[in-house]
Amino acid sequence: MKRGYKRLLVFLLFLISVLLVNTFVIKILSGYKMILFLIFLLIYFNEFFVIEKDKHRYTNDIYIEVILSVLIFYTFFYMLGLIIGLVRIPNYYTINGITNFIIPIILYVLLKEVFRYNMLQKADGNKLDSVLVVVLFIMIEISNKYSYYEANNQYDMLRVFSLALLPAISSNISYSYVSKKVGYKPIIMFDLIISLFPYMIPIIPNPNEYLSSVIYIVLPVAFAFRVLRFFELKEDDEIPSDYHKRRMGTALVPAFIILTLIYFYSGYFRYYAIAIASGSMKPNINKGDIVIVDQKNKNIKVDDVIAYKKEGIIIVHRVVKVEKLHGSNVYYTKGDSNKNIDNLAIYEDMVVGKVNNKIPYIGYPTVWFNTR
Repeated sequence: MKRGYKRLLVFLLFLISVLLVNTFVIKILSGYKMILFLIFLLIYFNEFFVIEKDKHRYTNDIYIEVILSVLIFYTFFYMLGLIIGLVRIPNYYTINGITNFIIPIILYVLLKEVFRYNMLQKADGNKLDSVLVVVLFIMIEISNKYSYYEANNQYDMLRVFSLALLPAISSNISYSYVSKKVGYKPIIMFDLIISLFPYMIPIIPNPNEYLSSVIYIVLPVAFAFRVLRFFELKEDDEIPSDYHKRRMGTALVPAFIILTLIYFYSGYFRYYAIAIASGSMKPNINKGDIVIVDQKNKNIKVDDVIAYKKEGIIIVHRVVKVEKLHGSNVYYTKGDSNKNIDNLAIYEDMVVGKVNNKIPYIGYPTVWFNTR
């Protein structure tokens, strides 16, 4: 073994030992402390090994692959969200949100990927060092996130394995492959988009933690395969001049459709789509139909169909009576297939809006999934 590989091997084993202690014995490195740790490692690495610049030929092409991968993923992710449900996230565009979440993520990803790239470059040609580099970055990720999990029994250990370790293994093997192949810049772009997305977008799909784990196991692997496929085509001279334009155009069509559906489903805008979960409005509106609610149209009269909130649940019924109380309207409603009027006075602040149109059956997957 060459002297440089031996020195790198000792360095890697020392770092892995430190992170094992940090993860399982005494928790010190996380958040900004992990960022300072990575800065120190880069300074030390530059002193003894020298930092190398990222100079790869196909970086710009891989940037397009990153955009395509993210676009395709979020198209399917939001399609899934229309079934499992969407959730509004808190506003992170505050001093607290930016300093405690957004800035640490950006710094962590930048430092981690520059460090990974240089470690892989120095390990070039030595399988043991290359494997230990991957192990090191798995430990960095686990060490940075392990505080979110407790492991007091076998069930907790299974959760840590499935929710933390498996995604860490998948992402770091995939990122190491791509970093070695095309450098750290595309990985930084990809990882920043994935990591920052839950903090930057006001409404996101709401998978459970195990489904999230599956997603973040598969996603990095899929991206690495896209990069591999690109190089296979490049080596075989099978990439036409308009290759990226055609693929981008193909991906934009479903993305536009999904964004349109999110526009209606989110409730942030004037028109709001609601999936009907009961048959109380038969035969005019059936279970599984989606109704489009105009949230700004409050000119409501008898025989109009409205959506209103009752204890956090949105109900769609027909207005059968309107009364005035202290200068405001009070509505009484009834389901078209119900015998009796609803035993509830609906005040104006309870009204979501007026139902304008319906789309038959398209909401049935959402209803089915959320009633299992």
